[in-house]
Amino acid sequence: MPPLRVAMNKVRVITTKSKFRRGFYEATIAAAVTLLWSSASAFDTAFWVWQRSEPLSETERAELSAQGVRTIYWQTGELENVGETWRWKARFALPGASAGNLRFVPVVRLESRERSPFSQTSLESMLGVLSAVTKGADELQLDYDAPDRLVEEYAAALKKIHALVPRLSITALPGWSRNPVLRVLESSVDELLPMLYDFEPDPTVEGAAPLPLLVPEKLEISLTEWSQCQIAWRAGLPSFARVTLFDPSGKSRGHIRDWSWDDLCFNKSLATLRPTALGVTVFQARASTRVTNTPVKADQLLAVRWPDRAGLIRVIDQAKKTSARGLVFFRLPDSSAPSGWSLRQLEHLEATPHLVFRKTGTPPQLELVNESDADLEPRLSSANSNGDLDRGYALELDAPAAIFRDAQEGDFWRVLGHVDPEGARRAVAVPLATRLTFWFSHLRARQSLRIGLIQLARSANFDQIRYRIRNAPEDSEWKKIE
Repeated sequence: MPPLRVAMNKVRVITTKSKFRRGFYEATIAAAVTLLWSSASAFDTAFWVWQRSEPLSETERAELSAQGVRTIYWQTGELENVGETWRWKARFALPGASAGNLRFVPVVRLESRERSPFSQTSLESMLGVLSAVTKGADELQLDYDAPDRLVEEYAAALKKIHALVPRLSITALPGWSRNPVLRVLESSVDELLPMLYDFEPDPTVEGAAPLPLLVPEKLEISLTEWSQCQIAWRAGLPSFARVTLFDPSGKSRGHIRDWSWDDLCFNKSLATLRPTALGVTVFQARASTRVTNTPVKADQLLAVRWPDRAGLIRVIDQAKKTSARGLVFFRLPDSSAPSGWSLRQLEHLEATPHLVFRKTGTPPQLELVNESDADLEPRLSSANSNGDLDRGYALELDAPAAIFRDAQEGDFWRVLGHVDPEGARRAVAVPLATRLTFWFSHLRARQSLRIGLIQLARSANFDQIRYRIRNAPEDSEWKKIE
């Protein structure tokens, strides 16, 4: 064979091998990308973190890891538009990169009362501010309640903002699923997060219950509509609790930001108007009072709202049947009452609470423990009036005689002593009592409440005492302390 033909044959062999290798590598890469995409697009759960600068605790990280949560949408600030300038109204620290699988996506809230917030000059101002946020980030999320008249301008602005970051997502209004807005946004963003709550502003309620945060029938319709969306999307659901003040005519006076369940449960100036339904409880002030630092005038209405657990289960089940890639809860639960359900409860919505009262340590300390993955939810009303047991829960300690010498409430709201508890139930000082009642409003999953100092008569011991928990789902019979 002539040298040239031999050389050509070698080239053909090498070329064939190169093509084979290239095809093999391409197929391998394609398979890897498909695997990664299927993993990333599997239905998952994420959380929004709002107005928080302190980093996640080790306990929070451990729980998120156990639940397989990979993404946290963390608000880094609020931008306000004044004239043709965008400037920071509030800033919050974004957690730095650390060990673990959590990915923090910076979220910027946009607020504007200007008629043209996305004019060329205004947009240049916004891009200058956002460039610092997007530096080194692989995704940015914007939270903006765009009115219909501004959607096209917003979409055009989003295209330019997208140039700052590889991936751009935005929050969306629930009603966008029913109009042409989505088509306008298709080439501007990578993902939408419709916030499926607050569908409508609070009406004038005139003593009736305001709208629940979550109505399963409404959300099921909305989820079906959103399932037609051509842009990738995740369902934003509420997990928080909200307290709203109304005047006597039923007109909203705004939300109370700082409050606790004890404030609502044990305030005798607040009369419950009707049993809790779909997570909504309405109180009316019998006299002027306060909820933490907020004054409440006589006859004003107070509405407490949070998502009904059974309703959440139903809506989540429906969301999994749509084209949604996952859920995003607003907001990540913390220790405060407004954050609503606990993080553990959101992972175990089908679980039910299980309370145990036990003695630990030396000297002995008494504690009430919720040993389940379910919250014992705040009890703000009963189905039927039950006198002084109409709200809250009662841990009762019963003795055969007046053996209690001192008792402090500790983590409980209050402790009261009684004699003749099954009859007249007269309140007395602790040393005269045969029964102590420790009041509490709720107990989250895997948490406990400890009694403070408790002293017995010299000849007495804790084996003589029995306990029960009134109003709990496992409304217990008398038991011995464990």
